[in-house]
Amino acid sequence: MRLLFPSLVLFFYVLVSLLLSLPYQPFIKVVAASVLLILVLKYTIYETIGGSFIAPDFPPWLLLIMEVLYSALVILAFLLVMKDCLALLLWLSRLFGSGQHLPFTPGGRGIGLLGTAIALSLFGTWKALQVPNVHTIEVTLPRLPAELDGFSIVQLSDLHIGILLKGKWLQAVVTRTNSLAADFVVLTGDMIDGTPEAIKKDIEPLRELKARHGVFGVTGNHEYYFDVQRWLPVFKELGVDILQNEYRTFSILGRNMVLAGFSDPAGVRYGESGLNPEMFQRHLPEGVRILLQHRPSGDSDGFVTDLQLSGHTHGGNLFFIKWLIASFNGGLVGGLFDLDRKKLYVSPGTGIWAGFSCRLGIPSEITRIILKSPSTGENTCSLSQAAY
Repeated sequence: MRLLFPSLVLFFYVLVSLLLSLPYQPFIKVVAASVLLILVLKYTIYETIGGSFIAPDFPPWLLLIMEVLYSALVILAFLLVMKDCLALLLWLSRLFGSGQHLPFTPGGRGIGLLGTAIALSLFGTWKALQVPNVHTIEVTLPRLPAELDGFSIVQLSDLHIGILLKGKWLQAVVTRTNSLAADFVVLTGDMIDGTPEAIKKDIEPLRELKARHGVFGVTGNHEYYFDVQRWLPVFKELGVDILQNEYRTFSILGRNMVLAGFSDPAGVRYGESGLNPEMFQRHLPEGVRILLQHRPSGDSDGFVTDLQLSGHTHGGNLFFIKWLIASFNGGLVGGLFDLDRKKLYVSPGTGIWAGFSCRLGIPSEITRIILKSPSTGENTCSLSQAAY
């Protein structure tokens, strides 16, 4: 069962650090421990009762309750670690004559920490379900011609339409995206959580996405969980050009721009052949290269590109576990990275996965990327100056 072990670690830590120290009757502690155990078995319940670890067949209201309570448990564990670290420091200080102790009684501290965790979980879940703001960044590409200075890309990543995020939310995202009048709109994977039949109406607003040179996307791991071959014609019909280890070439103001997209590595487990990035790039024409790949590391390692756009990590969801998520992604968890042969932007995500739907300190975003040339001259007409 996925994520069972880390959940059990949470259970035993909260049990030892909080429940056993509370001044309550054994019966109350047993009941509390039983409730806690049910919470940490959330993902097992999703698989065995809900039928899916990724998208359990539960009513949205029930799923939200479970998500809020599980997130509160994770936050509570973090607060308890802070409490225990402080208690250790105060114990060490008493060895040197200090008389300092933790404030309040064990019961008072427990109630306070539990209330804080629930409040933060409610707030974080509410924030995660809101339509995100636009986050604009400027990225200077050493090889970008002056004529392409000001080229704009809007990135939407990890929409996860289907369970908690529905058509009304997506319509608001599309409206906000279209107001930016981008040159490209790109979707970097995990657009859906459901079958085409189940969420057909909810995904329909994608049809309205507009960009000067087109709307493009790549598959994420979640597309494979819901039969990518059934989804590909749906995306095509909605006007999203999914790049399955493919590229498109654009001639803009006399300069070439190459947009490539790699399928998610999960495709190999579903019968797709693997990709050789070095072989792939031999067929590419000259020009500025932009790569779309759902995961911020992996098959792109042998591919020379100017800018890679990725998602997948959700930015770590909670600021205090960002380091943990980063450790599974080569340290590439969110933001702009200047790597040896490319710039990489890892989106924290536009939507949220229903399996962990809380954000604290890691807001979702609609990302607007403005490409800048280091050689823009006064006598050169760039995209920021010209209508085309």
